[in-house]
Amino acid sequence: MPRLSRAVALCAALAALGACEREGGELEGSVSEVVDLRYQRAEAQWAPGELSINFVSPQGTGLNTILKVSAQVGDMIPEGYTGPLVIDLAEVLEGGAQRGAIGRSVLDEPVRTFPQLARGTLTVDSTTVDPGSRITGDFHVTFINGTNVYSGRTIFGSFEATVPQ
Repeated sequence: MPRLSRAVALCAALAALGACEREGGELEGSVSEVVDLRYQRAEAQWAPGELSINFVSPQGTGLNTILKVSAQVGDMIPEGYTGPLVIDLAEVLEGGAQRGAIGRSVLDEPVRTFPQLARGTLTVDSTTVDPGSRITGDFHVTFINGTNVYSGRTIFGSFEATVPQ
């Protein structure tokens, strides 16, 4: 094979490999032994007083939420603040509820509830709410011990989430 043809073939092969890479990733921790934690993209959702990072993958015309890490932040963010934030997800608020919660909603999978958190942190590098902006950060959680299939297990990962438009 002539040198130019080999170079073209090599470039084509490398381009094809790059095209096969998908956005997203996989969350880590011992929960991955029980459920698939691979996702296609991360989205940051802001609701009054609540921040959630959703790790999602499309399925048909719908969207599976592989994991949702949410936190009540209404009392933590002064109006107009867009800087970094470190959230203790296991903190118990007035009324006994925890600041953070973990959820999952996947088509054709039974609804499972996660136990309370023994410890957990959600860190975001920015609290901007502008549509289309990117929020980076990481989280880690450990569930309390008990009889639930997730008891005592962990989930952690880093993310780059987009605020939907």
